Amino acid sequence: MGIAAVLAAIVLYDIFQKKHAVVRNLPIIGHFRYLLESVGPELRQYIVTSNDEERPFSRDERRWVYSTAKRENSNFGFGTDNLLDSASNYILIKHSAFPVQAPAQGDPPDYPLPCSTVLGGFRERAKRFRPRSLVNISGMSFGSLSSSAVEALNKGAKLANCLQGTGEGGIADCHLHGGELIWQIGTGYFGCRDGNGQFDRGSCIIPTGVPQASSECEASSVTD
Repeated sequence: MGIAAVLAAIVLYDIFQKKHAVVRNLPIIGHFRYLLESVGPELRQYIVTSNDEERPFSRDERRWVYSTAKRENSNFGFGTDNLLDSASNYILIKHSAFPVQAPAQGDPPDYPLPCSTVLGGFRERAKRFRPRSLVNISGMSFGSLSSSAVEALNKGAKLANCLQGTGEGGIADCHLHGGELIWQIGTGYFGCRDGNGQFDRGSCIIPTGVPQASSECEASSVTD
């Protein structure tokens, strides 16, 4: 009864007040219009507006400033939510099936493009290294490519001095053709699990002769 009396009082007030036509036409419900309007900036900032729309500084830029001021890691992968083709300070490397300056017949296809970032350098890892190539081969679906395609990619990685991601399936025979690898440890723990299917740190042994550069571990995969 008490709640009904309060609502009835609000309805009467809304009907007879002359300040807001919305509330007079829609008693009680009309108040939500002003409530949503009051939190509109917050809704636009965190729900509607993208990470690079705000001015004068976007959310991505502010996040970089905050991390730098706190002496935290300020390297972020902005991904493709930015208009990379029209934005400045982005290096775009486009694929070309037939390069303008193709190597002469008999010459090795040597086009070095070293990476500027030292992997593990920010945290001063003991085995930090600088990849010899900025362009590398990511892990792709083994079922979609077939072993022959993965083998060809590994041989190409050897020629280009770049890295090849193994994908979640781990290291297979088709990866063992001289190209440097990034061993991805996925949810299946392929190559690093015990007889019960659980992650086994002692099983993380790279086969002899495999030129592995680093390992990639999914954050939700390894709980040991």
